[in-house]
Amino acid sequence: PMVATAGRLPHLKLVRSFPAKDTVLTSAPDAVRLWMSERADLVGTKVEVAGADGVILPTAKPTREAAKDAPIVARFTQPVGAGRYTVSWKTMSRDGHVVNGTFAFTVTLAK
Repeated sequence: PMVATAGRLPHLKLVRSFPAKDTVLTSAPDAVRLWMSERADLVGTKVEVAGADGVILPTAKPTREAAKDAPIVARFTQPVGAGRYTVSWKTMSRDGHVVNGTFAFTVTLAK
Protein backbone atom coordinates (compact mmCIF):
# COMPACT_ATOMS: atom_id res chain seq x y z
CA PRO A 1 0.00 0.00 0.00
CA MET A 2 1.13 3.54 -0.72
CA VAL A 3 2.01 5.67 2.26
CA ALA A 4 0.83 9.25 2.11
CA THR A 5 3.57 11.75 2.78
CA ALA A 6 2.91 14.92 4.73
CA GLY A 7 2.58 17.11 1.65
CA ARG A 8 0.18 14.74 -0.10
CA LEU A 9 -2.59 14.34 2.45
CA PRO A 10 -5.98 15.04 0.93
CA HIS A 11 -7.22 18.24 2.46
CA LEU A 12 -10.83 18.91 3.08
CA LYS A 13 -12.00 21.89 1.06
CA LEU A 14 -15.15 23.45 -0.25
CA VAL A 15 -15.76 22.23 -3.80
CA ARG A 16 -18.93 24.19 -4.51
CA SER A 17 -21.83 25.78 -2.76
CA PHE A 18 -25.41 26.83 -3.25
CA PRO A 19 -25.85 29.74 -3.33
CA ALA A 20 -22.55 29.92 -5.21
CA LYS A 21 -19.98 32.58 -4.31
CA ASP A 22 -20.94 36.06 -5.52
CA THR A 23 -24.14 34.93 -7.26
CA VAL A 24 -27.34 36.91 -7.48
CA LEU A 25 -30.49 34.87 -6.83
CA THR A 26 -33.91 36.02 -7.97
CA SER A 27 -35.68 33.82 -5.44
CA ALA A 28 -34.90 33.18 -1.79
CA PRO A 29 -32.83 30.05 -1.08
CA ASP A 30 -34.28 27.52 1.36
CA ALA A 31 -30.84 26.54 2.61
CA VAL A 32 -27.10 26.91 2.22
CA ARG A 33 -25.56 23.76 0.73
CA LEU A 34 -21.84 23.02 0.94
CA TRP A 35 -20.18 20.30 -1.13
CA MET A 36 -16.84 19.30 0.39
CA SER A 37 -13.93 17.41 -1.19
CA GLU A 38 -14.32 14.65 1.41
CA ARG A 39 -16.82 13.77 4.09
CA ALA A 40 -16.58 16.28 6.89
CA ASP A 41 -17.38 15.67 10.52
CA LEU A 42 -20.87 17.13 11.05
CA VAL A 43 -20.29 17.49 14.79
CA GLY A 44 -17.62 20.13 14.16
CA THR A 45 -19.59 21.91 11.45
CA LYS A 46 -21.03 25.40 11.78
CA VAL A 47 -22.73 27.50 9.11
CA GLU A 48 -23.63 31.10 9.83
CA VAL A 49 -25.38 33.48 7.44
CA ALA A 50 -25.34 37.21 8.15
CA GLY A 51 -27.19 40.00 6.41
CA ALA A 52 -25.55 43.28 5.38
CA ASP A 53 -26.66 44.68 8.74
CA GLY A 54 -24.69 41.99 10.54
CA VAL A 55 -27.80 40.25 11.82
CA ILE A 56 -27.47 36.45 11.79
CA LEU A 57 -30.22 34.56 9.98
CA PRO A 58 -31.52 31.59 11.95
CA THR A 59 -30.63 28.22 10.40
CA ALA A 60 -31.29 24.68 11.53
CA LYS A 61 -28.41 22.49 12.67
CA PRO A 62 -26.40 21.35 9.61
CA THR A 63 -27.47 17.98 8.21
CA ARG A 64 -26.34 15.70 5.39
CA GLU A 65 -27.94 12.89 3.40
CA ALA A 66 -26.33 9.46 3.44
CA ALA A 67 -25.02 9.64 -0.14
CA LYS A 68 -21.23 9.81 -0.38
CA ASP A 69 -21.17 13.15 -2.19
CA ALA A 70 -24.15 14.69 -0.41
CA PRO A 71 -23.71 18.32 0.63
CA ILE A 72 -23.86 19.71 4.15
CA VAL A 73 -27.22 21.51 4.37
CA ALA A 74 -28.06 24.39 6.70
CA ARG A 75 -31.76 25.14 6.23
CA PHE A 76 -33.13 28.60 6.87
CA THR A 77 -35.81 28.55 9.57
CA GLN A 78 -37.47 31.72 8.29
CA PRO A 79 -37.83 33.29 4.83
CA VAL A 80 -34.78 35.04 3.42
CA GLY A 81 -35.47 38.57 2.21
CA ALA A 82 -33.74 40.59 -0.48
CA GLY A 83 -30.21 41.73 0.33
CA ARG A 84 -26.57 40.75 0.41
CA TYR A 85 -25.58 37.91 2.71
CA THR A 86 -22.28 36.56 3.92
CA VAL A 87 -21.94 32.85 4.68
CA SER A 88 -19.26 31.86 7.19
CA TRP A 89 -18.65 28.14 7.47
CA LYS A 90 -16.38 25.96 9.51
CA THR A 91 -16.03 22.22 9.42
CA MET A 92 -13.59 19.52 10.39
CA SER A 93 -12.08 16.63 8.50
CA ARG A 94 -12.09 13.19 10.07
CA ASP A 95 -8.43 13.58 11.02
CA GLY A 96 -9.22 16.75 12.96
CA HIS A 97 -8.14 19.46 10.51
CA VAL A 98 -10.41 22.48 10.84
CA VAL A 99 -11.20 24.29 7.61
CA ASN A 100 -13.30 27.38 7.18
CA GLY A 101 -14.22 30.05 4.71
CA THR A 102 -16.63 32.80 3.81
CA PHE A 103 -18.48 33.79 0.68
CA ALA A 104 -21.25 36.20 -0.19
CA PHE A 105 -24.40 36.04 -2.27
CA THR A 106 -27.20 38.46 -3.06
CA VAL A 107 -30.96 37.91 -3.19
CA THR A 108 -33.06 40.20 -5.40
CA LEU A 109 -36.66 39.13 -5.15
CA ALA A 110 -38.73 39.67 -8.29
CA LYS A 111 -41.40 42.31 -7.77
